[in-house]
Amino acid sequence: MGKVKNFEINPDGMKVTHFIIKLENDAANQLLGKRPRLRQAKVRVKTENIENIKDAIILGQSIEELKGTIDKL
Repeated sequence: MGKVKNFEINPDGMKVTHFIIKLENDAANQLLGKRPRLRQAKVRVKTENIENIKDAIILGQSIEELKGTIDKL
């Protein structure tokens, strides 16, 4: 899908709430319906959509299911 570029933390609970992901071109086309022309697309994914974190972050949903849950940046 892409690479994690940043994350957001809730200062009250000191918990990571979102990951900022720089999308690969294929994922950008599937999730956003297009690929940005001048820069790569970034999205914000809630940590509740993540199933596991190891060498890679494993999402608990397919790209189709993620469409309604991500925020375009």
